[in-house]
Amino acid sequence: MPGTITSISYLQKHQLDPNPTAHIETSSLEYLHAAFLLYEYKTTYSKKEYRTLLDTYGWDKGSSEEKRALKIAENFQQFLTCPQHLAAIPVTILLRLCSPQYKPIISQLQDYPIGGLTCKLILELIEERKALLKAQKQEQQKQISIWRRTPKGDRYCQFPPQWEEDHQTGVLTQELIDGYGLLPQQILRAAIADYHAKIKSQEKEQPQEETAESEVVESSMLPQLETSPTESEKAIEVNSRLKQKEQTSTDNATEQQSVGEEVLMLAEKLKSATSYYQIRSAIYRHLAVKDEAWKQLSPEEQLKIKRLFPQEVLALQTARETGLIIDYYELETGWLQVFIAGEDKPVSISKSNVISWVQEQEILNCVTT
Repeated sequence: MPGTITSISYLQKHQLDPNPTAHIETSSLEYLHAAFLLYEYKTTYSKKEYRTLLDTYGWDKGSSEEKRALKIAENFQQFLTCPQHLAAIPVTILLRLCSPQYKPIISQLQDYPIGGLTCKLILELIEERKALLKAQKQEQQKQISIWRRTPKGDRYCQFPPQWEEDHQTGVLTQELIDGYGLLPQQILRAAIADYHAKIKSQEKEQPQEETAESEVVESSMLPQLETSPTESEKAIEVNSRLKQKEQTSTDNATEQQSVGEEVLMLAEKLKSATSYYQIRSAIYRHLAVKDEAWKQLSPEEQLKIKRLFPQEVLALQTARETGLIIDYYELETGWLQVFIAGEDKPVSISKSNVISWVQEQEILNCVTT
């Protein structure tokens, strides 16, 4: 019988620690030392000096290994003073944490004491993050999105075609384009901002703070608000009801009673307003009857309301009363469109420049007259 060859184990042959986990952790720590050294050299020396230094140390690991080490060092800078805190994490997992989707996990690692981090814990955090990203992606897919991207990656919004039997949106938009020289994008931006503000104001029974960006709300003393499509619909509905006065006397009386109640309701809201924001919100809800409601107020009540107006609004009111301007619209975005004699299109002015613009117009008016 052939003799049995006694095999010597790898452990015995090389006289190693029998625990493979210890070797992986030692190699991870050594790799971290190398990574932080490379990063320090690269950020301290010039490019030429850095390459010379690597040649001096006999670096022959290639640029890929160099980039990998630098990537780990760059993302784990908060562990520069205690790299042993990361020793339990294999290099492959450290690299995985450097990816954009898992990078938020790195900041969580500082909450654990030295020796408290384990590879099992890191893998669990990765799985939790993966599940969260998957859930977010599924939720986004369920939602309607208007966002698109160009080939260069720039984001823009795109609305679906607007199909209507009466073509109201298109007709009103074209009127604004032809009558005021506005761009479709400007109209859409202003309309959405106005409608957004209206919805928010309806959600709040008591406004929390006064906003600087507001709409023009006075009737004879205030210019007309630029309305959103929804507000235009309300105005059209009121006008349609008023045009039906030629119908039966019963319908006529009912219609007048409904409008009258809305006028009184708006007048009461204006009387009780304590801020310009409250005035604006009240006008939004009763836009079609603002002129009638203003007439219901006494001179003292009108004066009280005007004292709540911002200086910019008061300046434009004075300019209109003196004939310096014809009228103006104040948008929710904070910009104003001012109509002046001799100009077919409104002049766009930011709210912060209203006072100085009015003063310039007064000077120009004095010169021309």
